[in-house]
Amino acid sequence: MAEINNNGNGLAVHVRNVSKTFGTGEARIQALKNVDFDARMGEMLMVVGPSGCGKTTLLSVIAGTLQFDGGDIEVFKTRLHELKQRDITEFRKRTVGFIFQQFNLIPTLSLMENVSVPLLINGVRRSAAEKKARELLEQLGLGGREKDLPTLLSGGQQQRVAIARALVHDPKLVICDEPTSALDKDTGAQIMELLREVARHRDRCVIVVTHDNRVFKYADRMTEMEDGRVARVHETYSEYKQDGGI
Repeated sequence: MAEINNNGNGLAVHVRNVSKTFGTGEARIQALKNVDFDARMGEMLMVVGPSGCGKTTLLSVIAGTLQFDGGDIEVFKTRLHELKQRDITEFRKRTVGFIFQQFNLIPTLSLMENVSVPLLINGVRRSAAEKKARELLEQLGLGGREKDLPTLLSGGQQQRVAIARALVHDPKLVICDEPTSALDKDTGAQIMELLREVARHRDRCVIVVTHDNRVFKYADRMTEMEDGRVARVHETYSEYKQDGGI
């Protein structure tokens, strides 16, 4: 894989002049318009903005699940635009963990089986995968429930399982798409406290796309998007509020 030196500036993600268009002709929509974006190691960065502004598209190209039209993307020193598709897939399997709004757990699998999936995909022996899954579930307060099905859990508990699944292969980049919007205030706060602890790892970065203004206060930094572009970057939540944010 192609690698670069990020000059010791602590950047986990470095995006420059990235564009992405969907459709052609009159149906053509430019979702990303020459976007510049950075995320640092050891931080939880929130990406906020109105629906349709390009937040999820930006996360998708950073994660390598969506090809982009032009520009440069570097994720932990790897230039995504220089990789073949099969190498991007391998990079994503090793480097990225995903946490979704709807949890996306497999209802017919036990909690331990759900959490083990990323390790099994990466070729880890089942016994070792289940051992790691069991340890993570214990750390997240679900010890003793490894054999339960997801349908037996509350929404907050299911999100904890989703977090365990996202972390089981020790990814450097954790991407969260609306991780709290399906949860009540108290449960959402508990999940954000967990994610903030996850982000404290010096070699890890957590990026959260959210409309949920209840959790903005947990951000280390905030990036606002408007109409396919990064409009503003706020170094703290307090700065975001001072600049007129919610």
